[in-house]
Amino acid sequence: MQPNPLYRVGLADVRALANRAPWMILVSHPASGPVASPSPVLVDDERSTADELVLVTHLGRADARGHGLLAERSADEGEPQMLVVVQGEHGYISPSWYVGDDRGQVPTWNFEMATLTCDVELLDADENMRVLHQLVEHFEQRYVGDGGVRLDIDDEGNRGMAMGTVGLRLRVRSFDAKAKMSQNKSPETRASVLTHLDATHPRLAERMRAAG
Repeated sequence: MQPNPLYRVGLADVRALANRAPWMILVSHPASGPVASPSPVLVDDERSTADELVLVTHLGRADARGHGLLAERSADEGEPQMLVVVQGEHGYISPSWYVGDDRGQVPTWNFEMATLTCDVELLDADENMRVLHQLVEHFEQRYVGDGGVRLDIDDEGNRGMAMGTVGLRLRVRSFDAKAKMSQNKSPETRASVLTHLDATHPRLAERMRAAG
């Protein structure tokens, strides 16, 4: 990602991004070769602190096997790790929107993104069930008044289906995060870019304004 320090963001920004963009990509590199899986991921508010970010998610058992998470590990291998990719708002920025001294520059892409190196903890059946319940509660909350569903963790049928999944707790050990939002352009150019994005990509315009 872009190395410009103007774009670099800290852990609090990464946590906010994770809350805004919970559909993430989990990447592993087992002996059989690299594997990537999309999954809904939530911040574990009970275990996260100002200095540490912890996430929870799940994979289908076949996917977890493909990531090498169910294989026997020797004592010297330590915990498995994953790279988690969090992609926020992004979009193409046309140089035709630039004004003043910024005219004539090349096209670019504004984006907010974080790559998180995480230690992986496999959850037992009860904790996995609680995480599945938490995920359903989180995404169904907007539909409560429209017949939203709940996951009954005591229902034997639900517990049986949950056996086909593997719950994961992901402790972020390091990260690289950027919010590239035309910070290197003049105020006049930024205003012009925002005017165009308000018409074509208002959510990206909102994130540009939040970036300052």
